[in-house]
Amino acid sequence: MITGKPISSDMFKQSMRFLAGGVCILATNNDGDWNGLTITAVCSLTIDPPSLVACVNRNTGTHGIMCRTKRVSINVLSYDQTDIAELFSSSAVRGPQRFDKDKWTEMASGVPVLLGALAVMDCEVVQQTSVGQHSVFFCEVKNVVLQPDRGALVHFNQKFFPVQSVC
Repeated sequence: MITGKPISSDMFKQSMRFLAGGVCILATNNDGDWNGLTITAVCSLTIDPPSLVACVNRNTGTHGIMCRTKRVSINVLSYDQTDIAELFSSSAVRGPQRFDKDKWTEMASGVPVLLGALAVMDCEVVQQTSVGQHSVFFCEVKNVVLQPDRGALVHFNQKFFPVQSVC
């Protein structure tokens, strides 16, 4: 029999670091004020209607904009976009300063779109619920842009790693 350790917030964080996750930039637009953050807490929910779930800390500026506008883009990063993942996870640069106009444009809905992302999903927030310090956003995907010509970027044990096909 294995005896586990009692759970603490530190033990939980350490455990979750071993769950590799795809890296995305979640981006919003509030009347031209673009905001975004690096996120791995994204997963598909249903095919009909096409929906996903995104978990966002309520203390971020992006959270407040999502609640107001009910619109967001999920930009799935490729293995060569580590610099963007690091920029959007940094506390040194915030808000619109994270968006290089040479690398970003917008969808017809107004949400920011990262040029060169593997996939961009233009989403409408249809529901949200609070759990701990986060909100779980249920988002219906309205439009998508695909550019699946490169490998993905994943986050594992506090580091970014490229994923390439082995075949």
